[in-house]
Amino acid sequence: MSSSVAGPEDAAMESSQPPVLVLDNVSKRFHLQSGPLELKTALLHPGQIFLRRRHERSGFYAVRDVSFEVQKGEFFSIIGANGSGKSTLLRLMAGLSRPTSGSIVSTGRISTLLELGSGFHPQVTGRDNAIVNGLIVGMTRDQIEALLPSIVAFAGLQEFIDQPMRTYSSGMYVRLGFAIAAHMDPEILLVDEVLAVGDKHFQEKCYAHIASLQERGVTVVMVSHDLAAVERFSTRAALMERGRIIEIGHPPDIVYTHVNRLAETSPEIKAAIDEAIVADPSILERTLERSPRAREAHERRLAEKREGRTDAAPADEEPAEE
Repeated sequence: MSSSVAGPEDAAMESSQPPVLVLDNVSKRFHLQSGPLELKTALLHPGQIFLRRRHERSGFYAVRDVSFEVQKGEFFSIIGANGSGKSTLLRLMAGLSRPTSGSIVSTGRISTLLELGSGFHPQVTGRDNAIVNGLIVGMTRDQIEALLPSIVAFAGLQEFIDQPMRTYSSGMYVRLGFAIAAHMDPEILLVDEVLAVGDKHFQEKCYAHIASLQERGVTVVMVSHDLAAVERFSTRAALMERGRIIEIGHPPDIVYTHVNRLAETSPEIKAAIDEAIVADPSILERTLERSPRAREAHERRLAEKREGRTDAAPADEEPAEE
């Protein structure tokens, strides 16, 4: 299977306006700290000291040579297995961490909803946390006070907004966090997997609000394992593996590639997919309908099976008598 970082889909997204987010060969390396080396091991195997130091110097690349552009008003999703570097990349885009090399250029106010509880003080009330978050992104207190009723109503926390956040459940954290991020008049909204914590009704409410933001020209970049949501809402999607962007393109095609690559590396995942399709054949039908790549692969497999039966037919015949 061929992989590429750019394709026809990218050309379709080109605009006369400059992109609002540009990543150019971005890499992030973390230093690895080894545990203490026992004296006995150091004396009997002195070469271990050199190997450990070389390993620490090499470090670990969570993100490596990532380049892409996001246009204004796009819903750009990043998917991949755990540990592929998605959340690290999102933190780099948010400015919470600096890349080891490369550059990230953004145009417009960025609002973020990253890991659960980030930006909140547990001993402070939800109201005061909302005010502090607004001040951090550059809003005035009057602007924040004017937005508070909408924030509280969206989060559904009218009874709890003046309680310390240490009394909040994880779902209440997410509801308040998204409400704050979405109402801070963002031009670029960065969303991590935390929406998965909320209930289905609130998730639908969030996605509906994101759609209204898009209509106003807000750009959304989302990291998610919710592949159905990625297909449903994204205009483009990117697949990450081991810190690198494998491919960018049409969301259903990218989701299909991701699932297919997972199935190739894990018999358990392949068996689970097969069982799900047997239990609900409409899953395959919907996948083939949405993804041209999946449809082409399915037709190719059917053709190979037909050719295989044709080739095997003569072998089943009785040999001719001389």
